[in-house]
Amino acid sequence: MSEWQVIWSHQVEGPVNDVEIDEHGALVASGQTLFSLRNDGSLHWRSDQIFDVYSIEIAGSSVAVLTGTSIHVLDRHSGRPLSDGRSIPGGYREVVSRPGGGWVAADRGDHLHVFRPNGRGIRRLRVGSMRRLVGWLDREHLLMLDLDGALRCVRLHGEHAQRRIEDRRWMWCSSLERGRLLLLDVEGVLHEGVPNPFGWDELERITDGDIEPYRAVRCMDGWWTMNLEGRIRHALDENNIGFGDDRVDYLSSDGTGNILTATREGLLRWSIAPGISGLRAEGRRSQQEEERRRLDWLQRSTMFESAQQAEEEGLWSRALELYRALGRDEDVRRILGLQEGRD
Repeated sequence: MSEWQVIWSHQVEGPVNDVEIDEHGALVASGQTLFSLRNDGSLHWRSDQIFDVYSIEIAGSSVAVLTGTSIHVLDRHSGRPLSDGRSIPGGYREVVSRPGGGWVAADRGDHLHVFRPNGRGIRRLRVGSMRRLVGWLDREHLLMLDLDGALRCVRLHGEHAQRRIEDRRWMWCSSLERGRLLLLDVEGVLHEGVPNPFGWDELERITDGDIEPYRAVRCMDGWWTMNLEGRIRHALDENNIGFGDDRVDYLSSDGTGNILTATREGLLRWSIAPGISGLRAEGRRSQQEEERRRLDWLQRSTMFESAQQAEEEGLWSRALELYRALGRDEDVRRILGLQEGRD
């Protein structure tokens, strides 16, 4: 397996509480401030909150932010608030975006709170205590991991209902990414599966207990995990190529070839997958070639206008010089004919 490459690093004031990336760059929750960084690491915008920002969820052009006891929705591209915020006693534990628009947040008790895309509340559902929200099977079916380690599917439409998709217990599971899950069973064996509301479409054992993940992200080359010590490993190949033994606290991916890691103290590193650097270099070369052609066209256009003006003013030598430089042989012959006629 080829090595991932760090293309930029950046130090922000800690403590960092969460990071997320998408095709536009990174969002970093640092204390009471939410930073938006471009793909090259430069600052795009910042949004200062009254309380610490501790969780971020991006959905297209919007981002949900958990801060203090409230949830706020901001514009992804400017940081402008799109809602006045919704607060509850004790606050929210986590939030996930809903397919088709909207948000669902889990409080610190046993309720889910459903919101419109602008952050306005719709309803509250009592679903019981849970360990985490896992992800969506579709717009109405949300998968979550309960305190006993069982996967539960909650139906939000109409009279909500829920059921365990199987009797098996799991010590840990990732977020649902592109329909796939990474799971650790009670024997420490790692699995990858494709769940449905009634069980599994696929469930495959991929390691024999050498990895104990705490976080995981899925990229173009598979799953990358972070253990409790903050070390990053590939789930299948069990290597750390490009990430070394440096300890991190947060890990995020755009699902393709980019990974952002962060330490609690504020050290950010943006890494790209093997082959992406070559694609970026090729992209830069294409942009440079396109710009060269554009400038060449502008220069030739200016020269042609100057040649026409020289011709109108009777400056035959200047017009000939410019037409020759442009390779316009027909115009050169025409000007020579005009000169001979004038003579």
